[in-house]
Amino acid sequence: MAMQATFKLIDNVDVAMRDGVILKTDIWLPATDDASPMLLQRTPYRKETPFGSQYISTLEFQTALRRGYAVAVQDTRGRYQSGGDFVPFVFEGRDSADTIEWLRCQPFCNGKVAMFGASYVGATQVLALLENPQGLKAIAPQLTTARHGETWMYRGGALELAFLLLWVIESLGADHIQHRLAALPFDGRERMHALLVAMQRDPSAAFARLPILDEAIAELAPYLRDWVDPQAMSGKPVSDPLGWAKTNEAAMLVVGGWNDIFLEGSIELFEKAKSRWAGRSQMPDRLIIGPWSHGNPSDWQGTEWLGYAASSADLPEENLAFFDCVLEDREPASPVVRYFRSGSNSWHAAPDWPLPDTIDVPHFLDCSGDTLGSTPGVNASSSYVSDPSKPVPTAGGATFLPGLLLGRNSGPVDQAAIEERSDVLVFTSTPLRDDLEVTGLVTTCLWVTSSATTCDWTARLCDLHPDGRSVGIVDGILRWNRSGRGDEPAELTIRLGHTSRLFKKGHRLRLQIASSNFPRFDRNPQSGVVSTIANASDFAVAKQQIYSGAAYPSRIILPVVTAHYPVGPTLLALRITTI
Repeated sequence: MAMQATFKLIDNVDVAMRDGVILKTDIWLPATDDASPMLLQRTPYRKETPFGSQYISTLEFQTALRRGYAVAVQDTRGRYQSGGDFVPFVFEGRDSADTIEWLRCQPFCNGKVAMFGASYVGATQVLALLENPQGLKAIAPQLTTARHGETWMYRGGALELAFLLLWVIESLGADHIQHRLAALPFDGRERMHALLVAMQRDPSAAFARLPILDEAIAELAPYLRDWVDPQAMSGKPVSDPLGWAKTNEAAMLVVGGWNDIFLEGSIELFEKAKSRWAGRSQMPDRLIIGPWSHGNPSDWQGTEWLGYAASSADLPEENLAFFDCVLEDREPASPVVRYFRSGSNSWHAAPDWPLPDTIDVPHFLDCSGDTLGSTPGVNASSSYVSDPSKPVPTAGGATFLPGLLLGRNSGPVDQAAIEERSDVLVFTSTPLRDDLEVTGLVTTCLWVTSSATTCDWTARLCDLHPDGRSVGIVDGILRWNRSGRGDEPAELTIRLGHTSRLFKKGHRLRLQIASSNFPRFDRNPQSGVVSTIANASDFAVAKQQIYSGAAYPSRIILPVVTAHYPVGPTLLALRITTI
């Protein structure tokens, strides 16, 4: 028996941009003669690929079509079948605006457009807001960031090395070579292809290449010149990436992950978005933070299984429910904030972010006993030797190492091997007398000296289990310059980032301090040479010293939740199939 088609596909439509460049676009139309609201995705990852356009972006096209939506997916400029040159971030605002205007003029569109998608596809949505296109009513940026320097390419001034190179290796490089075939001599094509194949075969060797920026990598990915040069970053075409908050009122459903590389930018995006509605009776923006890492939205994160409710399986329905409300001019019925708390492995609902009824509680380092306590304790110091040629290896955290589709080294990971190293300091609290909920931004303030001209300081908060397992929860880095500070201890602040964890009674808090986290971040030569052009001969060993006590109160500051936030609705819809 023949089944009636529920949609119609219009394949590879030419959509002209204001400069004449043609962007290829696939359009799915529902089985109706009426004009429909349009859901738009603009992707650099090939529009025909269901994994990128639907799974990662958590939108099921068939469900959307049955709900009466039309769907458009477009290859961004310079990618796959679209024309022009791909320069990350530069054209996305105006190309999004031109595409939205083209869609609004089509008879199948009712004039209302929403955008969806994750990672760079989320960036295309945020950049669209700068153009304030008419008809753009809502966006659903997931696992992405508000800005594209710090929080995308950099963290605390250190380069997100593994992420940027894996982005080229896994996602950008091959199609970039294809687009440049006609413009390159044969030997140039062969050279770029050989480099990409070598990097794909052994990403670890790619991370270790010195210098980071050489002619070979710049030829394969020309945009890396700007990404890895802090001076060039100051000349980005988008001078005020958050300027959309002044003019644009498109509603946002922001989805982040506690272990995602872009979490800090996701939270900044939501906080900026909700500021637009100050003093108004309604606020349509919503925030969902799950335990997920980039490319891994499952219930397994690192070495922890977080329960079935940790899965992002029902985010497609969350997206559509949000679009239903906004495009029908209704405020979303869902809680303003929903967040997953590890440790208890439960979802919670809150009226705002940061969570109300949260207090910052310091835990002071005591270098005389390598402990964390409620008071500064005695004056003392601890030291270690940092050698950039023997960096502390990345072990968990907000990374997708060893690759997007694996992510085995992201999230909560056992720290035993890290804590055995002589270049890692460890400070541990006494066992907790009661459960402790930490939800929000974690920071560490340290009083330090260093023999290096420049160096990095890293910090990681861990959950130390009664059986001795130390599990990393959240970590950060700060690139620090000693210039003008002399030899006296100086105070610095490391932003570890946001997390939500229930530290259970009997567990202990642990803080690690080191000076590298490689290859997640590039190695600081510690000689004053810029890291991206340094060779191994530029690496310098440094003595690092941390101080504690009343005069130098080094401390980690935890956002402790004092209120009880109810268990919120999960995002999991169990679908049971009987045979």
